[in-house]
Amino acid sequence: MVAFARYTAVFATGVLAAVVWAGSAWADGPGGVVEPDGDISVAVGSGVLDVALVGFSATGPTNEAASAAVIAACQQAGALDCSRDEVTNDNLCIVSVGDDGSGVVAGGAGPTVETARDDAFRHAQEANAPLDPNARILASACP
Repeated sequence: MVAFARYTAVFATGVLAAVVWAGSAWADGPGGVVEPDGDISVAVGSGVLDVALVGFSATGPTNEAASAAVIAACQQAGALDCSRDEVTNDNLCIVSVGDDGSGVVAGGAGPTVETARDDAFRHAQEANAPLDPNARILASACP
C-alpha cells in the first residue's frame, strides 16, 4: 500500500509540473518558438498587375518579416504599387479588400473573413477613402 501511495504522489507531482509548465508557456511565459515551423505572423497585401488589383499573402517569424515577405511576393510577381495591407500574429483572419474602379485598397482583421472584410471597409471609411460596396477580397488568411 505504501508503494501505491508513493506512486500516486510521484504521478501527481509530474502532472502538476506539466500543468505549471504548459500554463507558463501559454500565459505570457518566456519567449520561444510558438509553432514548430516558426511562422507565427501572417500578412496580406496587394499590388497592380496588368492594370488589375491582385492580392498576396505571406508568413514570417515576426510581423515585420511577414510584412517584408508579402511585399517581396508582390514584387516577384511583377506587380507595381505593392503594399502590406494587414498583418497579425493573433488568432484572427485578415483580408485585403480592393476596389478595381477607384484603386482603393484596405486591410482588415476579425474572427472570420466576413468580419475582417467589414473591418477593412471601416478602415477605408476612417481614412476618407471609402470602398465601393462591390469591392472584392484580394487576399485572405485565416488560422
